[in-house]
Amino acid sequence: MRNKAIIGFILLALFFAGGGAHIISSHNRVIWNLEEIFKLSEATHRRTDLLNKVKLVQAHLLLAESPHVGEIHSIIIHGEAIRTAAENCVNCHHPPRVGAGFYILRDQIDDYLKKLSRVYTIRANPDRIRVAVGDAFASGEELYEMVGRMASETGHRIPGQLAETRKEIGQAKKLLQGMVIVGPLAALLVIFFFLRRFTSSISALTRATGRIREGDLAYTIAEPLPDEFGELAEAFNGMTVSLQQQREQVVAAESRYKILFESAADAIFILQADDDKRNCIVAANQAAAAMYGYAAAEMAGLHFPGLAASPDKAVETKEDFFERLLAGERVEARSEHRRQDDTVFSVEFSAGLVALRDNRFGLVFVRDITHRVQTEEALLRSRQLAVVGQMAAGLAHEIKNPLAGIKVSMEVLSNELDISQQDKEIFHRIVSEVQRIENLLRNLLNYARPPKPEFAPVDLNAQLESCLKNSEMLLKAPEHKVNGRRRVRFERHLADGLPLIRADASQVQQIFLNLLLNAIEAISDEGVVAVTSKTSEDGKVVVEVSDNGKGMTAETCARIFQPFYSNKHRGSGLGLAICKRLVELHGGEIQVVSSPGEGSTFIVAFPVHHQEQPEEAAA
Repeated sequence: MRNKAIIGFILLALFFAGGGAHIISSHNRVIWNLEEIFKLSEATHRRTDLLNKVKLVQAHLLLAESPHVGEIHSIIIHGEAIRTAAENCVNCHHPPRVGAGFYILRDQIDDYLKKLSRVYTIRANPDRIRVAVGDAFASGEELYEMVGRMASETGHRIPGQLAETRKEIGQAKKLLQGMVIVGPLAALLVIFFFLRRFTSSISALTRATGRIREGDLAYTIAEPLPDEFGELAEAFNGMTVSLQQQREQVVAAESRYKILFESAADAIFILQADDDKRNCIVAANQAAAAMYGYAAAEMAGLHFPGLAASPDKAVETKEDFFERLLAGERVEARSEHRRQDDTVFSVEFSAGLVALRDNRFGLVFVRDITHRVQTEEALLRSRQLAVVGQMAAGLAHEIKNPLAGIKVSMEVLSNELDISQQDKEIFHRIVSEVQRIENLLRNLLNYARPPKPEFAPVDLNAQLESCLKNSEMLLKAPEHKVNGRRRVRFERHLADGLPLIRADASQVQQIFLNLLLNAIEAISDEGVVAVTSKTSEDGKVVVEVSDNGKGMTAETCARIFQPFYSNKHRGSGLGLAICKRLVELHGGEIQVVSSPGEGSTFIVAFPVHHQEQPEEAAA
């Protein structure tokens, strides 16, 4: 395009330069022709003057023998005028052909003047004068004819020169008019041609740039563009392809990082680090949302230290937490966090600082270690129980026999001694306390070293029904009646088609019989004990034992399953601890929900037994 533009402007310049040169040349030729016409006119004038002078002298010559002859002085003057005119003509014309003619003319004039001089110098002899006049007149006629021919020849050349001059002037005029009219049109056409090519190409490039600015990196310039614009379009298309590939790579990398971010099992938080929103959550993955019970979008903007269950104790709530991060330190700690539903769980987090362009962010990985903490606590409890078991075994071995001796001795003394009834009651009380010590040792052994369960498919509803019947038999005792009727009644809400569980039937009965007896003891007057069985949403078999007794405080609920803790006057504190131990041996869970004055509900969950070949359930 640049070369074409240069060529176009060069041609346009040559057009105007050629036209101008032609006009200048025509102007010079016209001037030359005018000068030639002026010279020819001057020559014609001089020749005509010479011709007139010759004619005048001839007229004087014809009057030489008449009375009207002029003065000789006048004739001499005219002769000299003829000579002067001839000299002027000779000196005025330089071309060789014309110059040679004028030299002949000059010789002819000299001859004519000589003969004319003889006419006026030999007046004594008339005959000779007559002859001299004739010779002079004949020479004058020849001179007159010669000058006439030369004047005629010069006169005939003037119209030709005029015609040629007019032609040159007309051509120059037409050329000038053509240049005035065609030149601007040609310039406009050239400008329009290049502008159209420029504007169409630039418009195509502008449209492409606009599409790229809008994000359409797949757009390419399909229309062919001329010259350098075509090269620019190819470079532009190559650029868009490169940008598209780079964007695809960026998108792919972003997708990979997003997949890693979202598919991570641990909760990941990105925290603001540099402005007044320090510690605020910028982004959180799905694991974080699921862990804390929020939607991912809801977590954005939350204050990370605000997730701590105990802000006054947590590491992440201290003022130096982020200062340590900004200093480049990696902070690792354990803490307790709170979910949206206010449940507290144990976490382990690791926090560090990352820089993205000109911004800094805190990157925090949080792991729910509730199960690990429970496992650690269970391991610690197992070790403690192992120690207790060893102690209990030793105590049982060392105390059992002496207690048996004391018990037998007291019974013998009570039966054989002749003592009062009051003293016998003392002996019976001693025997009863010894028996209570034996039961306590037996429960301690059962808690420390529970018998290994013999697992089999168990119908839980059948076991519950058996426990309820045993409890109803117990309620027939007089101490469990008010005004002749039982003070506690049972309500059954047993689900039909309840899945089997894999358990030891005797231990299951031990668990629920203990829970039922506790529920009966929790009711001081009349009340209801409700037993409900169902399947939970997570596929477990759940049993709820509820009473409308006096209830328990939150502190009691937190300690109720600890060994040797009891809120009953004569309780050993091992019943619920044994229940919890047996439930855990079956892979289940037990918890209590209670409020003072509103009764208590014990919730036991067992995993469902899965087996391709159904076995006969233990009843």
